[in-house]
Amino acid sequence: MAKSRRLTMREKKLNAELKKKWQEEGIIPPDKPKLDRKRFIQEAMDGWNSREPDAIWDIYIYRAISIMLGHSERRSLRRSLEAVGAAKILKTAMRLREFHEKNRAEGKTEYRMMDEYDYIKDILDA
Repeated sequence: MAKSRRLTMREKKLNAELKKKWQEEGIIPPDKPKLDRKRFIQEAMDGWNSREPDAIWDIYIYRAISIMLGHSERRSLRRSLEAVGAAKILKTAMRLREFHEKNRAEGKTEYRMMDEYDYIKDILDA
């Protein structure tokens, strides 16, 4: 397969003009604003911490994880980073349970947080 060449400044300018024109005509959607990740996470944490405590939340958590696991990138079957994040949550939860069961079987009642972190680190780094 031949290596593609870099676009010239003229070609880049033409592409940008076409994109802008097509967005104005509604042929392609407008650019999405960038997500402020820190603010988004903080809002999610604040909302979760201020929710009404009742057992029904388990159902919504299971449903949300199911939706996120099925999330794919636009117009492809490739799984999105969000789906990978949801899968990491599930794998981390299973690994944490495994860690606690292992400690209980060994008769350990105390452990260091670093030991727990080391047990799940490979999932976080994946």
